Amino acid sequence: MATASSSSSYKITWINDVAGVKQSIKDLGREKEIAVDCEGMNLSREGTLDILSIATRHRDVYLFDIAKLGALAFEAGLKGLLESDRTTHTKLLYDCRNDADALLHIYDVKLAGVLDLQLLEVIHRRNRGQRIEYLRGLKKSLETYVNDRKMEIIKRKGINEIEESKKKDVNIWAARPLSDELKEYCAVDVAALFPLQKILTKRKDAEDMKIVLEGSERFSDYFRSYEVLPMKEFIWNPFLPQKILRFNFIRNTTEEVKKCQGCRKEFRKAELKISCLAQQAWLCGVCKKVEIRAKDAVSMLKWLKESV
Repeated sequence: MATASSSSSYKITWINDVAGVKQSIKDLGREKEIAVDCEGMNLSREGTLDILSIATRHRDVYLFDIAKLGALAFEAGLKGLLESDRTTHTKLLYDCRNDADALLHIYDVKLAGVLDLQLLEVIHRRNRGQRIEYLRGLKKSLETYVNDRKMEIIKRKGINEIEESKKKDVNIWAARPLSDELKEYCAVDVAALFPLQKILTKRKDAEDMKIVLEGSERFSDYFRSYEVLPMKEFIWNPFLPQKILRFNFIRNTTEEVKKCQGCRKEFRKAELKISCLAQQAWLCGVCKKVEIRAKDAVSMLKWLKESV
């Protein structure tokens, strides 16, 4: 059964049966761009995928109850929608890595046609001569660029509830009925991507957008391409991974490359620090930063909270 509720900002439709999925897919099929987000406990192949949120530019938000429907939701049309390429549907996400990993390894859905706004935000800072080694969480980006007080309050309340559930080791995303506060939180995470996209695409040329779109494909693959995930701190951390955006590629193919012992991605041997060479610790530049940063647990925890 699909049930709808309204707020002053958007219309939220809760879908927990196959008929509701099929009708929603018909509605969403008319959209050129949709915003997508997943929620679950430890969202990834190693966790759960309990809610899939999709918003349109018209501020319609669809919340699919994956905890109840499971694979039936994807068989009823979500799989085709999420796997369609950008010529059919562009999917706006903010850090698609865990979403893509969970979709593929739990439900055999290969997310495609992604425009990742976290990478677009990196380009935005780069064009202004700012540092880009760090990724910025959605909460921080909304506060910096969108400046919608109501969205910020909803986001903050949701984050606090999520943090409390983690302390108790409780999966709040699988609880039914889902609280109105968490429904609002899910809605903000997708509805906010359209105003954020509008701001971040200003004064971006075709080359900027090409870099982001190509990078979004690599970002989608970043976690899901692993047969077995490495230690999480080496792939889930505040740093922009290597080889995602074109300007931080390994360009000279004649140079000797090594496989990082952290993220298990290839990198140039020339990038190794003298200390790493002496210890034969093959860590790429990003994973070396992670190793150093891990000693500063307070800073890492702050970033993790902002990235929710």
